[in-house]
Amino acid sequence: MLVAVNRPSPTLLAVLLTAGCAPIAPVLPEPPAAVMVPFDSPAAAVDLDPDPSVLHVALEAGPVAIGLEGGAGFAYNGQIPGPTLRAQVGDTLVVDLTNGLIVPTSVHWHGVHVPFAMDGAGWMTEPLAPGASTVITFPLTQAGTFWYHPHFNTERQVDLGLYGVLVVEDPAEPPLPDLVLVFDDAHETDPFDDSSGHGDDDEGSHGHRTALPDAWLVNGAMDPFVTLPAGERLRGRLLNASNVAYLALSWPGMRVIGGDQGLLSAPQSPEVLVLAPGDRAEVEWLGGSDVEILALPWSLHGGAAAGDARRLLTVQSEGVEVSPAPLEFSGRPRSADPGTTDVRYVLQGDGDHWMINGERFPDVTIAELPLGADAVIELRNEGFAKGAHTPHNPPFVLLGAGLLWFGWFGFNAGSALAAN
Repeated sequence: MLVAVNRPSPTLLAVLLTAGCAPIAPVLPEPPAAVMVPFDSPAAAVDLDPDPSVLHVALEAGPVAIGLEGGAGFAYNGQIPGPTLRAQVGDTLVVDLTNGLIVPTSVHWHGVHVPFAMDGAGWMTEPLAPGASTVITFPLTQAGTFWYHPHFNTERQVDLGLYGVLVVEDPAEPPLPDLVLVFDDAHETDPFDDSSGHGDDDEGSHGHRTALPDAWLVNGAMDPFVTLPAGERLRGRLLNASNVAYLALSWPGMRVIGGDQGLLSAPQSPEVLVLAPGDRAEVEWLGGSDVEILALPWSLHGGAAAGDARRLLTVQSEGVEVSPAPLEFSGRPRSADPGTTDVRYVLQGDGDHWMINGERFPDVTIAELPLGADAVIELRNEGFAKGAHTPHNPPFVLLGAGLLWFGWFGFNAGSALAAN
């Protein structure tokens, strides 16, 4: 039995106020208060369809008040993080989406293979107008930990709280309890500060700032703890929902079992697990001894920084120590690198603005490839800052640069990689 508890903190309300940002003009007056729930995975959405092969949910993007003084934010169904959506491979997801904001919005299904019309990319499809509703539906074809968020005025709307996790389970995988953990930088940029990438459009600014984050929230709580009975295993599904900050995690005996596209081909034991904004990872904790999960200081441009580690979460063991059986893996081996490149993208930037092959987004040349054909794409970062990049929709595998993850991935300044 898993018990999750929010450690009482006198600073929690102040941190939540900061996370929601100061009251801002373009929200409806007197928004409802955000739902405060005991620490656990973010509350699940209600399934509206009795068919077990269909997950039918209603999501409404709207303003919320956070904290006693009514700091303003955005939320799906009044909760931050948004409702956790759970389904199985082969199921159909149906979402009744309503825009309760007074600005347009969209929903992008980050890491999920979806039809183009359902991708929610604001610069290629029409966003949902204020007060409008739409139905989104697509089959779930791959297992893993994914997330959903706007792709219209992305940084600002995500910063204010519009994000949630989609878990797609594979019945063939060994069953074990899991815990969804959404990490968010509690002191993000003022939404009025357009120089930080929170303007009215997405024109290539990512909003890097100079100050390192000094607080992180875990599912909206600060410094919570989870009780795990000795002899049991817990699958942690981690998401870095910050729109700016890298999250460098460390704890003794780290065991990473999955990345952005589900289970890895074999478990990994890195000393530090770095999640760029939008990254997911899956880890395994074994009940038997207490574990403190620490955030190491990490530069906003990527790379270790000076400073002290901060505790984000504690996994407390309960009972007599028993060694649980290791998780069995059935992941696929990495594809071989053919040694050729079909398309090359050279990225240059200073952390705030990026160029692609010498052109500034969105005025960039779009490569065209035959439908259904495999292609090797090389990404070369010639800027001084690390970057994160994700192809929308096409399945792919990392071939080079010694990277670990499948899906949204980060790469070092000056490095090159290819994806299939």
